[in-house]
Amino acid sequence: MDRMEFGTLVSLLRQDRDFTQFQLHEASGINLAVISQIERGVKKYFEPELLIKLANSLHLTTVERREFFLAASGVKQQYIIRQPSAALATDTVDIVKVLGKMTQLIEKLNVPAFIMDVYSDVLALNNMAFAFFQPTPEMMLSAHNTPGGFTTVRVMFGKELAVRSKITENWEQYAVGSMRFVRENSLRYRAKPYFQYLMKAFRDQNEYPLFDRYWKMVSSTEQDREANSDTFSYTHADFGPIIYATATTTSITPHGELFLNQYLPLDEHTRAVFAELEKKAGLGVLPPLAPWPKKDFL
Repeated sequence: MDRMEFGTLVSLLRQDRDFTQFQLHEASGINLAVISQIERGVKKYFEPELLIKLANSLHLTTVERREFFLAASGVKQQYIIRQPSAALATDTVDIVKVLGKMTQLIEKLNVPAFIMDVYSDVLALNNMAFAFFQPTPEMMLSAHNTPGGFTTVRVMFGKELAVRSKITENWEQYAVGSMRFVRENSLRYRAKPYFQYLMKAFRDQNEYPLFDRYWKMVSSTEQDREANSDTFSYTHADFGPIIYATATTTSITPHGELFLNQYLPLDEHTRAVFAELEKKAGLGVLPPLAPWPKKDFL
């Protein structure tokens, strides 16, 4: 991320807090002129104390702070991975192989599992995950022509209320935890044109009526997390009381991280539910969903 892009990121994070530059100055103690220089991409060196003040005043979560500090390093994503050379062969630059390996893995898992990118686009999901989330045929048919159509955000916070209509108890905990995952994984990419395109759609109250509330709630909630795992416990309209942990495997690519999420049952009832899903839906994976790494804009 270069300095111009980092400046845009700081500006977006400031606006998320509904701060003017002056209000950020008051909250952080950072000189107003310095804030302006950062957002315009003029300031080239960031002292550690400056970055810490920004992270504190922007109310970033622990994982968001890590991503924020990495963004401030100025190192572009393609240089984070190990660089190939004549003496070194590596698959990390081969995006087809990277995604292929992850897809083969979820195809064989006997728990709900799916793969998403930094924009929350679902690239692949197994049959059990499809049976668990129960997206409607209309959602699947319209996904290619809907901004954010293949994102987890649509399933959780879109007007179809695909998940909200099924969770009858402990929805708030589920919604905040899910949105935190979206926010944390997207932080270094929020200045990208595709993410801005998605955010314009997500902030349309008619299409995503639940989005804005939970997007803002993540930064204001006292609960934080130190690991890329969550435990969800809620009552599902079809499956009854469900409790599972999310286990996330991260693959680092030149085009951003890929996240393989699998749901690990934590009680006998949930194990029985997942076993029934496997029996009915079988193992296997759906055809490719969202495009990656190239993104199509409508």
